[in-house]
Amino acid sequence: MSEPRAPEAPRLELPARPVLVFWLVAVALEVLLGLAFLFSGADAAIDEGLSRAGLDFGSDLVTATWVVLVYPAAALGVLLALAQVAAPDLAVLVVARIRGGRPLLRAVRRRLRPWSRDVGARRGAGIWLTVVVVFSACNAVSGLLHRAFIPQDFSWHLSWSMVALLPVAMFLDAGALLEENGWRGFALPVLLRTHGPLAASLLVGLAWASWHFPVKYDAFLDYGVGGALAYLSAFTVKILAVSVVMTFFWARAGQATLLAIVMHGLSNDVARVGGLADGATWQASAISELDLAAPFVVLALVLVPYANRRGWGDLRPIDR
Repeated sequence: MSEPRAPEAPRLELPARPVLVFWLVAVALEVLLGLAFLFSGADAAIDEGLSRAGLDFGSDLVTATWVVLVYPAAALGVLLALAQVAAPDLAVLVVARIRGGRPLLRAVRRRLRPWSRDVGARRGAGIWLTVVVVFSACNAVSGLLHRAFIPQDFSWHLSWSMVALLPVAMFLDAGALLEENGWRGFALPVLLRTHGPLAASLLVGLAWASWHFPVKYDAFLDYGVGGALAYLSAFTVKILAVSVVMTFFWARAGQATLLAIVMHGLSNDVARVGGLADGATWQASAISELDLAAPFVVLALVLVPYANRRGWGDLRPIDR
């Protein structure tokens, strides 16, 4: 006589089309906070703070903190900029308020870990080391491509500071810290309810890329409609490829959002392992994005067949 089966955990209640609702809220928050940023004159204050600090723009919290210390008048601008970046994480709170409540927030919070208990510290540490090496190598390859294809818009100063700044890129990149509970902590495991890992990765990638479009409005002013569309298309290709690669390592580490934060930060490359590209034309900007995309596209083309044969890792939906 077979043993009675344990009852399944109740399915987490979410709004209809939860990822679409999440994305719409994230975009709305980004636009509203972006308008507040522009109309407050915060951009000029931040530029002045960067100038006084002698720093290039950086998406990390170290740069943000230093700018405020050197030029306190930039504090409001930095706060608005960080709030805008945090729109995906804030959107999770709004979705939970609509439907899902504390169980949803607990499900998201459970994923904020370096690896799952099933993966364990030894295998988890190995995955982390692989991620740091692979993402740094991808950045370096992109730098070589920049130097080959847009040398006039590219600078690359190799130094030991890159190694010193790797922890900043991994743990203190604002976009990574303030977005990934939305993209990989919420949206990806929700999509895994109804989609396979590749489709879910591409849908998250589309949401992630298109969420950036409103803050890239100046591309239309600088490059015209055709140039802006070419640049944004190249940017989207990059984000889609990075999203697939991130899913592979995120799932193999047991749906580890903390590892997703590290991957996101490394892909933003605050350490400048891949140098600094500054496209003066739409052609240079589009080529730069394709240079960034290329190693991740190749990596995705290798990892997806491997994962389909050997397994992606933890693909449980958000309910479990």
